[in-house]
Amino acid sequence: MDTSLSLGQRIRELRFSKGMTQIELAKGLCTPSMVSQVESDRARPSYKVLVSIAARLDVPLEHLLNGVSFDLENSSKYKLAKSMVQAKEYKTAIPLLDDLLDCMAYRIPKESLLLELVLCHLELRNIVEAESKLNQLYQLANNSQNDRLLAVVLLQLGKLAALKCDYPIALFHTNRAWEELQTIEEIDTDLQAKVTMQLASLHERVGKVAEAGKFYERALLLHQHNAEERGKTYLRLAEVYDRQKKYEQAQEYAMKATVLLEEQSTNEHRQEMQRRLFMLQRDSSDWNKSVPILLSIAEQYEQNGKKQKAGEVYADLALSCLENDEYDEAWAFAEKARMALPDTDSTMGKVHRVLSFVYSRREDEKKGKRHLENAVKIFEQHGKIAELEAVTLHMCRYLSDKGEHREAFERMEAFHYYLIKQLEQRGIVL
Repeated sequence: MDTSLSLGQRIRELRFSKGMTQIELAKGLCTPSMVSQVESDRARPSYKVLVSIAARLDVPLEHLLNGVSFDLENSSKYKLAKSMVQAKEYKTAIPLLDDLLDCMAYRIPKESLLLELVLCHLELRNIVEAESKLNQLYQLANNSQNDRLLAVVLLQLGKLAALKCDYPIALFHTNRAWEELQTIEEIDTDLQAKVTMQLASLHERVGKVAEAGKFYERALLLHQHNAEERGKTYLRLAEVYDRQKKYEQAQEYAMKATVLLEEQSTNEHRQEMQRRLFMLQRDSSDWNKSVPILLSIAEQYEQNGKKQKAGEVYADLALSCLENDEYDEAWAFAEKARMALPDTDSTMGKVHRVLSFVYSRREDEKKGKRHLENAVKIFEQHGKIAELEAVTLHMCRYLSDKGEHREAFERMEAFHYYLIKQLEQRGIVL
């Protein structure tokens, strides 16, 4: 495909390749006249219409825009780029933002462009690019003595460090972001809430769940007027209390999350929150009622092309069935998850763990042990200490039952050394 085309020429070329008329392309989206003007580059479609045109032409938006020459005013280009960022089309937004940065677009602050680029690169896990842009922003914030910008940059530096699994540095930057916010006369509640939530998440990641709970409680006070964010925070609190085995409090917060998220979230958010709530409540006697609902969520994800999300739900279903001694169903859902998830995805640790239990139950020792070893590798790779401990104990019991006491001891010793190393990386020295 020619990459020197204008946007209108690209749309026209794709329409022709599909054998579609302008009337067919426009139906339900806009007028045929609008399509004609867009194809002749006399009009620009809105972001919403552009997404719909890409879907009608059966191509990803990124493919539609890749290499297209945008003869737009800088303000229009910036507006389009921001719309793409909001729609999570990060790959497509980056070239537009880079172009604006290169030409030093008039009236568009450099820090605004850099912040949008940082967001895109962090979401795409482009560590080097995000770090480069953050260093530029840090210099801008210091030179201009802009305390709010500095707080935002420190918050993003904390997120970057967390992506690199450097949790002490992540906490250092995020704590500094909070300190900077305290020096600003005008209270920015929204930014304070973001910093507090990041502090809570970081403490949870390093295993300090009690402290994480305190930060989530503080975030609730900052989310007074945002029902959706309050719902998400209630859910995080429910999961924190569940980890601490405070099941009564976990149920209380889970119910509060349910009420708020049912009213506020998008359909996709509701599905995700519903899945997490069911996993919190899976010890109840009515666990089997959640199975058809979770199955429906997985199937909807598949229909929408979200294969990995579907795999995560199938993994949850497999674990729920296993915990309730439904071994054949656990195996079936685990296999569905395996088909949907990348081999190295962190959720595959859960899948291998389920399969190891199932095959052990079927007295297929070879397959059971292989899946258990795969679970150990994945949990180690992703730093999932609690999950690794559970699966290591299971393996040690399995080896001891077989009389392989030496190997069981070595496995437990290896886990001990791994745990010490992980704690040191997270700034915890025993």
